[in-house]
Amino acid sequence: MRLNQTDHFIQAIVRQAGHSLKRNFGVITTGTIKTSRHDIVTEADYAAERILISAIRKKFPYHNIISEESGELIGKSQYTWVIDPLDGTNNFARQIPLFGVIVALVEGNVVKHGCVYDPIHDQLYYARKGQGSYCNHKRIYVSQESELEEMVTIISNVRLRSSLEQFAHWRSLLALYTTYYKSYGSAAQSFMALASGRVDAYIIGGAYPWDVVAGALLLQEAGGKITQLDGRPWDWRESNQHILAANAKIHPKLLRLLTQR
Repeated sequence: MRLNQTDHFIQAIVRQAGHSLKRNFGVITTGTIKTSRHDIVTEADYAAERILISAIRKKFPYHNIISEESGELIGKSQYTWVIDPLDGTNNFARQIPLFGVIVALVEGNVVKHGCVYDPIHDQLYYARKGQGSYCNHKRIYVSQESELEEMVTIISNVRLRSSLEQFAHWRSLLALYTTYYKSYGSAAQSFMALASGRVDAYIIGGAYPWDVVAGALLLQEAGGKITQLDGRPWDWRESNQHILAANAKIHPKLLRLLTQR
């Protein structure tokens, strides 16, 4: 993919924010509780967020911004930036090197650019609508696994955002076919693994736009599919959605399994 000016800008600011996180990794190990002991924010989140918002505001002063930490910053534009400066804060604070920076750009209702960066392993995942998905400039694709018995699935639900009983039910249905579960504690890491074919499906409960928007484009451009868990279309604007993301072969089978009565 030939990069345009917007591509270069997004990749540059994501790397800057990622380098800030890498410098603070192992240094900042405590945070402030938001909704529970496992839902925290650290000074590293705020430092990375300042880098992203400052750069966006300088270059695109009228664009809207939705950020996990600062909420919605309204501009006067059809363009909206959706950012999570540190996805996987709990991992970061516990010195587990599974986290990332997430940035997406939406035009109207269409997600046009998505970028997820793992600063510890220096892996930058990027997609532009209609142009494919890439990791460090190499084209990536979802897996071709089609059998429920062989699939590897990531499961993640945010406590207080989603029903633990409902997730226990979904887990019990999955257990009829597979026990190959993973949980990375980071939507950034999960979508990177899914889009590059290292896992076959990702089930996430209580998802917010900054969790999903960039990863959804990575997945779709890599040949995958994303919907809500009840089969309704995924809507980038909605909060607290239960999401099924998977390769295109396993998605319909998983959806039938998880929606059975």
